[in-house]
This record gives sequence, C-alpha cells and structure tokens, in this order.
Amino acid sequence: MSRRGIAGVVAALLVLGATAAMAAVAFIYPAPSSWVERSNYLILKLNNPEITGVRINVNGVVGDMLQVSSPEYRKAFQDLLIVQPVWDRGRNEVNVEAYVGKVRAETAQALIYYAPEGEQSSVPPEFTHYLFHRPDSEIRCVACHTMEPTSTQALSTREKENPCIGCHKRMLNVKFVHGPAGTYSCVYCHKEKANPKYAVVKRDAALCNECHEDKAAEFAKRKYVHGPIAGGMCEVCHDPHGSANYAQLKAPVNELCLSCHESVRKIPHVVRTTTGEGHPVSGRKDPSSPKSGREMSCISCHNPHAGDVRYYFQNNAEDRMQLCQMCHNK
Repeated sequence: MSRRGIAGVVAALLVLGATAAMAAVAFIYPAPSSWVERSNYLILKLNNPEITGVRINVNGVVGDMLQVSSPEYRKAFQDLLIVQPVWDRGRNEVNVEAYVGKVRAETAQALIYYAPEGEQSSVPPEFTHYLFHRPDSEIRCVACHTMEPTSTQALSTREKENPCIGCHKRMLNVKFVHGPAGTYSCVYCHKEKANPKYAVVKRDAALCNECHEDKAAEFAKRKYVHGPIAGGMCEVCHDPHGSANYAQLKAPVNELCLSCHESVRKIPHVVRTTTGEGHPVSGRKDPSSPKSGREMSCISCHNPHAGDVRYYFQNNAEDRMQLCQMCHNK
C-alpha cells in the first residue's frame, strides 16, 4: 500500500476513535426491536460527520452504496439518511454499514418486525409497536417540518401548506384515492389531541358512517346483510386512504372475495358448462355493467354489502333465472 493510502486509512481510524463514544449510525425509525405496519421509511442518524457512504442490507439483500457527503446532500438532509425500505412480512434483520471513504467505519444492526394491517396478532412479544409522533422523535424533524401545526395549517387542502403531506404523500400515489385523503383532510379522522398523537379515535363503521350514513341506512333496509358489513368491519375490505383497486379495495375484487369464500375456487361455480368449467367470473368484460368497462367479477352477480335475497343477488330477485337474464336475455 502506498504512503498516501496508509495515511488515508490512519486518518479514517483516527476519526473512528474520536467518535467511538457515540455510535456512528443510530436507528431513528423504526427503532430496533420494534414492529411497524407500513413499509414506508427507514430513517438513520449519521453521528459521524466524516461518513461519506452508507450501504444497507435487509435479510441478506445488499443495496447500493448511498453517497451522503456532498454539500447538496448535507444541506438538504443534514445528518439524516431517509430511504424507503422493502420489508419482508415478519422479522427483518437490518445491517447498516457506514463508510469513511473506502474504510468501513461501523456496522449497526437492528431487528424490525413488519406486520401489515390485520396481521398484528402475529407479532412476537419481544417487539414493541413503534409510534413516531412522540416529542422525542418529533424534535428531530422541526428544522424542516411543522410538527405542531395550527388548526388552519392542519385543515389546509393545499399540498405546500398541509403539514401531513410532506411525509405521507406517497400513500396517495395510487389510482383510487379516498375523498378525504385526496383533499388532505387528515384531521377529519386523525386527532392531534388523541393518545397516541394523531390516532384514529374511531374505526370501521363507527367512523365511516359519519360520512357514509346514507349507505348505512341503505344496508339497514335490506333483509340480508353481508357478514363484514353486519359486523361494521368496513376496513376489512376497504383501505381508508386509497389503493390500486376500484372502491379503494385492499385487493382486486375476486381475490378479496375468495380470501374468505375459498371453496368457490374448488368447484365449478353456479353451473357446469360443456367444457367442465363453471360460469366465468373473470377474463372478460362485465355485461351487467357495460358502461363501466370493468372486468367481470364476483360483484357482477353479487352485491358485496347487502340484499333482499339470499346470496345478495344484484337484481334482488328470488328467481335465479332472472339473475341470468340480466345478461342472457334471449
């Protein structure tokens, strides 16, 4: 090794020694041994100003070297590194390598558990739920973000003024966005004075029916109400912010329905055709709703919420042949 190379290594080691009392990399969000329900951010604090690059390894998948030493980067992010991770469901082993030039300064590790909404029961007891909006976390963000917004700011429908959108806008980058989320009306559902801060104090039908009371009244008039609706569990099927699917569904229609009605997959549905298969439920345009342009699915024949006849037929007719005649009118 040349003298210049040796000098560089020595200089790097001296920097490491000077910062040994403080870890070069600290996990801000999520905290080590915590669980989260969104795969949105990994925020790290770089305590050593000499760090030039960071490489992140999640469950053995190693990312590219991230350069963090340019004046432009430091001006924008100071001593923070903010990336969007791709968590695997369940336990995630995260290794972060910090470099000073070509010398690895430190490796920091953390275990993060990812449990999307509805899977919280799977979280092992050694992982604690990480809640970001706490004073000790928010204090790190005040230089760039409004962490104590006024009522006017919190109710603003302008992207630049609304304090929530700076961090949470990406959840709206989907095809079908729920109305209040699309107008940045976050505080309609999330309450600043709640405990924890910005919690949703009501869930499912108790909250949804404050706006959708017409739907609640409509369902109440029906003789048969679909189980999730009868239980007031709107969020079992619908994402309150938005999704890639029609009506903010958490999955495509058939996939969502068959997640509960799995037996339908195993036998021909409704009739057995000359090919030995059942009536098609996908793969062609929906003749019952030609103007919508949507694909045939379970909801072509069944109302997913309620009906006056068993099986929630869309035309509310007891005679099954009348249902067939919605499309087969000859």
